[in-house]
Amino acid sequence: MKQMGWIVLLLLIGTSCTKEIEKIITPPPAQGSLVGMVEQNESGAMVYAYQAEIVDSTEIDPEDGAFRLDNLPVGNYDILVKADYYGSYWIRHVDIQTGGVTYLGEISLSDVPDLVESHYPEDQSEVVFDRRWSSLSVSISFTTPMDRESVEAAFSTNPPSEGTFSWGSFASDPTPVYFTEDAWADTDKNRGAEITTYTKIQSFTYRMARRDCYTDTTYTVTLSTAAMDTAGNTLEFPLSFEFSTVQSSSSQNTILTQPEHGDIFVDPLNYASIYITFPRRMEAASVENAMIIVPATDAIYVWPEMNQLRIYTGGPLRCDQLYEISIDSTAEDMDGIRMGEPFTFSFETAPVEIESSSPQNGEVFVNTDAEIAFRFNTYMIISSIREAFTITPAISGTFQRGYGRYSNDSKDAVTFFPSGAFKVNTKYTVTLTTDAVDLHGTHLPEDYIFSFVTEPE
Repeated sequence: MKQMGWIVLLLLIGTSCTKEIEKIITPPPAQGSLVGMVEQNESGAMVYAYQAEIVDSTEIDPEDGAFRLDNLPVGNYDILVKADYYGSYWIRHVDIQTGGVTYLGEISLSDVPDLVESHYPEDQSEVVFDRRWSSLSVSISFTTPMDRESVEAAFSTNPPSEGTFSWGSFASDPTPVYFTEDAWADTDKNRGAEITTYTKIQSFTYRMARRDCYTDTTYTVTLSTAAMDTAGNTLEFPLSFEFSTVQSSSSQNTILTQPEHGDIFVDPLNYASIYITFPRRMEAASVENAMIIVPATDAIYVWPEMNQLRIYTGGPLRCDQLYEISIDSTAEDMDGIRMGEPFTFSFETAPVEIESSSPQNGEVFVNTDAEIAFRFNTYMIISSIREAFTITPAISGTFQRGYGRYSNDSKDAVTFFPSGAFKVNTKYTVTLTTDAVDLHGTHLPEDYIFSFVTEPE
């Protein structure tokens, strides 16, 4: 019995020693840490570490959005950051090393559902829109092929609108009228077979009916959770975004002018108005009060659009004149924001010119019952034309506005109607001297002389 007791005691001692030895020989499992920060700290986001299944998880700190996962076994992980009413954020193949700290940086969650990749217009954006020439477009791109019927049924706008869905397209601007389906209505072109099944299409453009397109209006676009992909997965939360329309035909970052700064030989008649296009919609009275035009003129201000000013000077611009136009910094936009610094531009107009005459210089076989017409680049005073006009051989006649016998009463042209027929096969020389002046009193800079020969008998 005593011998058996010693054997049992020795066995117990041996087993204990083996366990202690194993503790010494076997190291603790390799582990590391994972840290990061979520920008939307108020979201209550959860962070999950996956290896086929969830290994560990934690909630972000509501104060600063920070998170930390310690004691993660060494290996490769997929990290998911998920919060209600935010898109899921995945970071694939994150390597956790022994004793190390892996930093994921600052994470910004998307405010669109998981199935949505992008949309136009962007949330809280402004769309420059001229409803005369285009209609509003709304586009959504998805991460997976979508079920068309469910998406179209889940789509709505406020104010309400009707429109057409074009699948497989994504617009980034209002749709020009000439590019819409209406353009095909009056043609005999075959548009091809209608496609009724879609298995790969991941985007659409909704073109709003023009009667429902308004300027200076805020639209809310909603895609409800009834929208699903072709596998039957629905949106986890509704997609909703807003955009505002601004009435304009164009938009830019700087003030544009027509004529442009530094232009010379500007046609005084074709540019009877001076255009200024601002990058923002302006408060009209503040701009007009801040305006200085040299030479002084009784300008009439017209605003075709809220960001475009037309300055009408009462007729053609002065010929052979340097115009300097300045707007001081007190001019304000519609939000009450001042320009901040003055804006100045200048241009020079062309001298008084005869753009064409009939007959032309050197013309032959001119009818003996022809008239002599002049077209100018400005409006001329007829009495000064009468004083400045001579023709050799001499023939009397009368002067009227308009270019030729059958023209309208255009104010940029003057025609001499002879009191009788020209002599046949005769050279006539016409001179218009510098006594000819325009309505601003600017003289023709030099004598204008030309000759023609009448037809033989």
